[in-house]
Amino acid sequence: MGDKIFFENEMFENLRFSSSRIFFDSRMLKITNDNVITTKYISNKSIDLIVTSPPYNVDIEYSSHNNKLSYRDYLNFSKNWLSRCFEWLKDDGRFCLNIPIDKNKGGQQSVGADLITIAKDIGFKYHSTIVWNEGNISRRTAWGSWLSASAPYVIALVELIVILYKKTWKKTSGSRESDITKEEFME
Repeated sequence: MGDKIFFENEMFENLRFSSSRIFFDSRMLKITNDNVITTKYISNKSIDLIVTSPPYNVDIEYSSHNNKLSYRDYLNFSKNWLSRCFEWLKDDGRFCLNIPIDKNKGGQQSVGADLITIAKDIGFKYHSTIVWNEGNISRRTAWGSWLSASAPYVIALVELIVILYKKTWKKTSGSRESDITKEEFME
């Protein structure tokens, strides 16, 4: 990481990532580097917005997570971290979950539908889904054996950003005043 990080047009110089659990803390912002399931640094009902792209369980090498679990174990892991996120959100908090529609590696699984179901079982309420065409995913849409396409893998070229919330969609906490200009909103 570099020496500067920008948040909403504010610059924080000499901010470096380290093994410290809390490596930035101000009145308006706290940045932690900790395990989502075991952290003690986040209070319940303290967060307005969570945006996350969790591990997809497709055997990508991570230093802090086994990304090659059985599908049942992956769903249990997901239930655990989704539950923690639910606890941390304010009652009018929102949750943006970037997940794949499905996966083919290690067997076909309906990851998007399964994670949405788990989130709703935990208590999240569904608002909407954005279909995100990343533009950098492989151009292949199906893959099988050459000259024998009897059982091809169909590859989704998009991902989902599922918009969920805790109890109420309308924001009632905070200043309740908009801090953006009309031009910013239109842009």
